Amino acid sequence: MKKTKVLMMTLFVVSGLVLAGCSGSGQSDASTQELPPVTDPGVIAEANLVFADSIPLSFSISGQVSEVLVQEGDRVEKGDVLARIGDTEALEAQVLSAELMVLEAQQQLDDLNETADLVAAQAKADLVQANQDLVAAERAWDAVDTDEFQEELDDAQITMNDAENELEDAQDDLTDNEYLDEDNPVRKDYEDAVDEAQQAYDEAKWDFEDLQYQYDQAEALLSVAQEAVVDAENQVAATENGPDPDDLALANANLDQAKAQLAAAELALKDAELVAPFSGRVVQVDLTEGAMTSPGQLAVVLADDSAWYVETNDLTENEVVKIVEGQTVMITFDAIPDLTFTGEVDSVSDYFLERYGDITYVVRIRLFETDASLRWGMTAEVTFTEQ
Repeated sequence: MKKTKVLMMTLFVVSGLVLAGCSGSGQSDASTQELPPVTDPGVIAEANLVFADSIPLSFSISGQVSEVLVQEGDRVEKGDVLARIGDTEALEAQVLSAELMVLEAQQQLDDLNETADLVAAQAKADLVQANQDLVAAERAWDAVDTDEFQEELDDAQITMNDAENELEDAQDDLTDNEYLDEDNPVRKDYEDAVDEAQQAYDEAKWDFEDLQYQYDQAEALLSVAQEAVVDAENQVAATENGPDPDDLALANANLDQAKAQLAAAELALKDAELVAPFSGRVVQVDLTEGAMTSPGQLAVVLADDSAWYVETNDLTENEVVKIVEGQTVMITFDAIPDLTFTGEVDSVSDYFLERYGDITYVVRIRLFETDASLRWGMTAEVTFTEQ
């Protein structure tokens, strides 16, 4: 590790001091020269150049590559499709069909609920009307359910019975005198008497039957109105909790099934498309149209090249305690040693690694400058300035 350079420099200085002491052992103390103090250059470590973010992408299912939509160096936006496998047109059609099924199932459920609301509202309106009809029927019944009306009805029946008896008597008298000539005045008197008795009976009978009809009609209407109120109340109770439970359960089950089919179709389409998880640049494409690919097989590498970072896992536990976020760092790359870049510590990992028997930590450094010659993965030496 390059941090051994610090140790080597220290040993070199110590060795120089020892040699100086030996060569001057024969001279007086007054002739001994004092060496300048050694300056600690700071913590030095190896690092590698990395993008702000990078990710290897692969399909989650096996299939034949049908489309490769990018090539190395292309810039893409988050959500862009990079490649496809299988017949995505058929999968898209399945998604559209499943979406339609969901809409239809949802419409059926909505219609069921709306119909139930309408039925419930109508039931309440019917109950209001039934109560109004009952009030009218009770009023009509109250008009006939009285002693006065009953007396009137009884009197009408007596009058009808008397008229009937008088008619029978007149008919008997006429029968007894039918032997008389038709032109006989006596016979004509009996015939006129029958006609008058018949008319009186008819009028009495009509009066009685009219009163009896009023009574019977009022009684029947009251009974019907009472039953209508009970029926209306039962209908309100049956509809106030919404649709029929069995119908509602079936509609919900149909909707759930349609949604499940849509989710499966969408997942199948999603699995058939390789999508950019963030905006960036395509740095590697390892796909060929017509070739087979499998889960986990590298397809595309996408990088966020909006900024350069260097990462080192070369700092031991004794060194990392000297590093803080925001600390200034000097960076030189092995491939371009004449250029020195500056940066600052972006993050210090909380998790540790074991390397060559040492406990080390990953430190991420953001570069302030950039250069066209920088390439992903380049090795660098980073020097953390003292705080």
